[in-house]
Amino acid sequence: MTREANKDTQYSSIAKKGGGAGRKWMFVSLLLGAIALGLLIALVVVITKLGKLPAAPESPPNSSAEGQVDASESPNPGVFHDLTRSELLSLQEYLYSDKASDLNLVRPDKAALNVSYVFITDLLPPNKTDVLGHLDDNGPTPVRRARVVVFRGDKTPPVVEEYIVQPIPNPTRHDLFNLRTRRNPIPFAYRPIGRVELAELYESLWTGLQEDIGDILKESYDAGIGECGDKCLTYYPHPMSSAIVGADTRKMWFEINYYVPYYGLHPTGFLFLGQIDGSDKSKFSIEKVIYGGESFNSVQEFKTAYTTGAVTKIKLEFPKVVKNLFSTLDYRGDAKPSKRAPQLVEPDGKRYTLNHRQVKYMDWQFDFRMSALTGPQLYNIMYGKDRIAYEVGLQEIAVFYSGANPAARLTDFVDSGVLLGTHAKSLVPGGDCPETATFIPATFLSELTEEPQTVQRSFCLFEQNTGVPLRRHLSYAVSEGAFYGGVMDNVLILRTILTVVNYDYIFDFIFHQNGAMEVRAVSTGYIYTTFYNQAEDKYGFRLNENILANLHHHMFHFKVDLDVLGTSNRYETLDIETEDLDISGETGTPGDKYNQIFYTKNLKNTETEAAYKFNFDTPKYHIIHNNAEKTSFGVPKAYRIQMNGMSKQTLKKDSGNEATVSWSRYQMAVTKYKHDEFGSSSPYKMFDGRSPVVNFQEYIDDNDNIVDEDLVLWLAMGVHHIPHTEDLPITPTPGAHLSFALLPYNYFKEDPSMTSPDSITIAHKDPTNPQNGVLFRRYHNATGRPTNVNLPSDNLSDYEDNPDLVLQSRKKFGLL
Repeated sequence: MTREANKDTQYSSIAKKGGGAGRKWMFVSLLLGAIALGLLIALVVVITKLGKLPAAPESPPNSSAEGQVDASESPNPGVFHDLTRSELLSLQEYLYSDKASDLNLVRPDKAALNVSYVFITDLLPPNKTDVLGHLDDNGPTPVRRARVVVFRGDKTPPVVEEYIVQPIPNPTRHDLFNLRTRRNPIPFAYRPIGRVELAELYESLWTGLQEDIGDILKESYDAGIGECGDKCLTYYPHPMSSAIVGADTRKMWFEINYYVPYYGLHPTGFLFLGQIDGSDKSKFSIEKVIYGGESFNSVQEFKTAYTTGAVTKIKLEFPKVVKNLFSTLDYRGDAKPSKRAPQLVEPDGKRYTLNHRQVKYMDWQFDFRMSALTGPQLYNIMYGKDRIAYEVGLQEIAVFYSGANPAARLTDFVDSGVLLGTHAKSLVPGGDCPETATFIPATFLSELTEEPQTVQRSFCLFEQNTGVPLRRHLSYAVSEGAFYGGVMDNVLILRTILTVVNYDYIFDFIFHQNGAMEVRAVSTGYIYTTFYNQAEDKYGFRLNENILANLHHHMFHFKVDLDVLGTSNRYETLDIETEDLDISGETGTPGDKYNQIFYTKNLKNTETEAAYKFNFDTPKYHIIHNNAEKTSFGVPKAYRIQMNGMSKQTLKKDSGNEATVSWSRYQMAVTKYKHDEFGSSSPYKMFDGRSPVVNFQEYIDDNDNIVDEDLVLWLAMGVHHIPHTEDLPITPTPGAHLSFALLPYNYFKEDPSMTSPDSITIAHKDPTNPQNGVLFRRYHNATGRPTNVNLPSDNLSDYEDNPDLVLQSRKKFGLL
């Protein structure tokens, strides 16, 4: 994974009957094929004759609220709503007033490393107990608060300070954000990467490099720095964790690449190590230079070696930027005649409601926001009248690389260090989301601009036909009942895509009609490459003339605060084991055994017991339930956690940067809810490996009791990636879908999708006399009532040979 390169850039059996009756029974099985055929023919006919899709039928009665969409900020934001633009303006007014004069803040246009300035602001959600008292017991509305990160370059030594500013929207006080689990103030060397710093690095290191060895760079790479015309070089930094440096000192490796699309695929092999500690840029220096695989202890040492011929000189040509350059996304090959791609259609309009940042869909309801620090967050997830989860949200993205050169070998990217939520922007209709989607903005206040900045199309919300049945069954034979029943898995998806320089991360929060919720993470974007030499061979494949793509490990961490029928929950596994049973009574052979599986319940009592590492030899179900809430048969009503994106952290414990992402040691951890353990990571993780600001391992090590407590699940997903040529120019998504699901488990009396308006049933009108035809029932139409349709013919060949009859059938089905 690479990082930004210049000072202006920041940041998914036929049971056949004998004789003449057999053909009639086969008709039931093949009817669905005729329906699909009819839809295709009818759509072609309509588009051909009319040039447009047919008009949607009138809305069902009493459905005026369904389909209403308001993506604006709320004038009266609730407890989960992000800070609105007007609130951020009032926050800003307070911060620059005499009431906050002790912060000594300068405005963004005056920001520099050696002064005090606001780096980022974010909503600080209220404590859960206060929110539940408000939502469930009609208690007072919790105070809205802002979390403000301030870079205090004006102090000696310089530090980072975090403040709570409250009440919003009319703040009167600010206090240091002090928690048992988080350091504050924070060493200045641990601060996240920002635009102000990159600009000063450009002035102090980049321009100085041009002055010292600009002629050598031009001779070696046919390009320059600064005033370089259309042949320019650029850089991107590789942060070095304090765990590697061995002290609270800030250092970065910088790789020099060609400034062409896409620069990450055009390394030169020239690197330098910058010592960039403190707030005085005049003290920044270059400690090492790597040229042609050789290392030098200073720029001057390299320059002397070059001019005296003591180093093998490199001679590269600047890449020719043409349409078929392998690193561009320009269309390749000759244009091919093609029909247009399928489109998602909402024939009756939208079936979800968006009220600012609250969504209602079928029986689902939830609130959402875009945290500047941690990205997408969902709250108060309800199904019917029950709260399923209080909070589900992204905590961290990390990518650990390997390589022979030190930039690849020593740099492990932990992306909250570049403010995850600020990278969700400009989703493209028809490319990133269906054209029918609703797009939702997000607003931030940071070092970037004088006023709050609104990022358009940060989220998209849409309903999608997955093309896969949620459930179905065909009982073909009369002896089985001769019927069909099923429903397509139509789901609601809240999506965001975070583009963190070269990689793009797609996050979907998916709501199914059976009470299941799914969270999916998918990686795409440009791979990170280094200049090829033989020493890199065991870390990746050579993909082009001068590039090798390095092996890396993508990791994601999520917080899931489940509240299954209340906050008094237990974590239990259903462990699948084997047993040998004596079957000599059945076989008549003494000593005969039969091996089969069974399960045992395993209640987890403490946090260390609940720290889960996957083992193929011990399969199990993971269950969260309220022990006081059971079915009429005494079975706990529960939700099950299904993990489909697990990966193993193979690094040695506490070696290098491993402790920075201690959460990756476990595929799942379960802890007791504590308000000061609200997140598993921090924006300082890129640099704080020596002394983590947040140490997730401590959440487990205090080993609290977790029986009948308010529980929080921490889920890790990941995938190892050894890039290949098909990752050029950018990585495709097939095979990269990671997910976990929250599944009802003995929670409902039956599958709640049995009430879905999308259900379809097919049965003979008179099963004892199949000659009387078939009854087709589809439950969703313009009136909201079931539609019964007598097919015009029971002869399947009539449909195959007569398109007009198919169209007539489609009209009768109420589907046109």
